[in-house]
Amino acid sequence: MAVVTFKIAGRPYKIACADGQENHILTLANFLNEKADKLTSSIGFIPEGQLLAMVSILVAQELFSIKENSSAVAQNESNFDEQVPAFIDNLAIRISELAEILKKS
Repeated sequence: MAVVTFKIAGRPYKIACADGQENHILTLANFLNEKADKLTSSIGFIPEGQLLAMVSILVAQELFSIKENSSAVAQNESNFDEQVPAFIDNLAIRISELAEILKKS
């Protein structure tokens, strides 16, 4: 088992992870560090517990937004799947009507 050391807002943290996952953990920690840096840049000093809670809320908000957008896309795809047969039926009727007009000409 590997141990990874990283910093969030200048505070060191050490966690264990599976061998080979070190770079992935460091990438995730860097993502969180960027969020923490943005918060402390705009607000100033924030106690560690409050900072980590605020970073967690920001990340949770991003996750919820992604889920909502994914759900909306899936709903639109579902509506599209339901609308295609009706569209094809209407198109077939229109083609038949045009074929009759052409036969009369």
